[in-house]
Amino acid sequence: MSQKNRLPEVMIFAGPNGSGKTTVTRMAKTIGVYINADDIKKSNLCSDLEAAQKAEELRESMLETTEDFTFETVLSTDRNLKLLKKAKEKGYFLRCIYVLTDDPEINIARVRMRESMGGHGVPEEKIKSRYQKALKLIPELIKLCDIVHIYDNTTSPYRIFKKRKDTYYHWENKYWSYSDIEKLTGITEYEN
Repeated sequence: MSQKNRLPEVMIFAGPNGSGKTTVTRMAKTIGVYINADDIKKSNLCSDLEAAQKAEELRESMLETTEDFTFETVLSTDRNLKLLKKAKEKGYFLRCIYVLTDDPEINIARVRMRESMGGHGVPEEKIKSRYQKALKLIPELIKLCDIVHIYDNTTSPYRIFKKRKDTYYHWENKYWSYSDIEKLTGITEYEN
């Protein structure tokens, strides 16, 4: 497809707090404008809530003008799933990199470490609650997106799942067995 005829695209980096989304984002290629509430907070010296609202406005604005954009999300509520549904209806190609760990205690420890180094903190109960909610939304995210890569980042990023159009692949590791990946994704038919 030529550049002129290609679909507009949204790139999503998703996963529970403390999974390593920002670290993985730095290693990956982003698409279009990169929208990140943490960056907005730093550059505008505003509150978390104001930064989140500004990020949401920017995402909606990009959809209205059908521009490419990338954003990072915990994806623990269906708010951003609704945004992705809207993008799909507008003809967007959706690409997602999902980063997780096998235990929310790892996420809690990482958020504490980040906070001790001057980064933003998240209350422990919120991390635990969001972890469970975020993982439950993975099957719906997979249905919506054209391409999905799920990385287990318990120790270092290791791809455990891939969707490319209507083809699915999965790779187990010492943290995620094939049956765990099937439960996580809701997918039981694989190519490999």
